Amino acid sequence: MRIAVYDDNIADRRYAERLFKRESDRVHSRGEESFVIDCFGSTEKLYPMADTYDVFLIDQTGDPQVNGLDIARSLRARGILQPIILGVSAIDYRADVRETDGNLFFLDKPYEEDALCEVFRISEKHLVRREKKIELRTEGETVCTDSNAILYAVEADHGYVTVVLRDHAPVRVQNSVSSLYKMIQDIKKDPSLIPVSLKAFVHASGVSRTGLMHVIMQDGKKLGVSPVFLVNLRELRKRGRGDQ
Repeated sequence: MRIAVYDDNIADRRYAERLFKRESDRVHSRGEESFVIDCFGSTEKLYPMADTYDVFLIDQTGDPQVNGLDIARSLRARGILQPIILGVSAIDYRADVRETDGNLFFLDKPYEEDALCEVFRISEKHLVRREKKIELRTEGETVCTDSNAILYAVEADHGYVTVVLRDHAPVRVQNSVSSLYKMIQDIKKDPSLIPVSLKAFVHASGVSRTGLMHVIMQDGKKLGVSPVFLVNLRELRKRGRGDQ
């Protein structure tokens, strides 16, 4: 369960985070899935990550142009259908709601632990199934993508992998090629992602042509194919990426 806490008041969002973590520890002690809680203080950070969360707790009162309900509406406009809990404080969001949204909930601030957990449990019953995204975490950002957007991944240096994407600049992540490949396949198995060595895997659609012991990618990158992976080279040729 992934929870996004958005509040322009840092004390309020840290307090909500503590309450959720306390509840997470309780459910984990019962053998249930614990929560991942991320806090945000700006929409520039929240919106690109929004489709990776299951529940949102939102309040914003410090900006006269945009409040918490506006942020909730922006999430809906971006196709986010998951439950949103609006924290009611200086602004009574209940009075401002004009649309019908069965996945919009309200909770008075300051938050009381029992009330927060009860509203969370109610909203939890309204979760919308979402496709899991691949999260590539760098030192400065997290890029959410899917396997079709990956051209190839290659070991950059020990402990790091460069992932080349179709619609984003290359991403350097701390991982091994084999662990990254397994993580992606665990999220959603994609037979078009094909290892060519212990140091690289490719997406079949990103291969421009193949050679005797190498592949040429669409961006011109040449990747060597290890002897133990020659069967995968033959698979690429079967898919129409033959010798040229």
